[in-house]
Amino acid sequence: MDNAQEIVTFMKALASEELRTSANEIDENATFHELGFDSISSIYLLEKLEKKYEIELSPLYFWDFPTIALLSEQVKKEIK
Repeated sequence: MDNAQEIVTFMKALASEELRTSANEIDENATFHELGFDSISSIYLLEKLEKKYEIELSPLYFWDFPTIALLSEQVKKEIK
């Protein structure tokens, strides 16, 4: 099972791909808005997470868990 840090690493890789920047430059505690995500890129991220972890995530999670760190903790809970 993936731990929260592995999920963070995966999400940072997805974010860096989507935002065309280095994963090292992605702050896991910055909000998705601060990172530059819009509604389309947010849905892209959710779809990738759902596919990898075989779970279903609500688009509202971007409001409820607005950072990579917070969302990764929720994804970890959903996996169980």
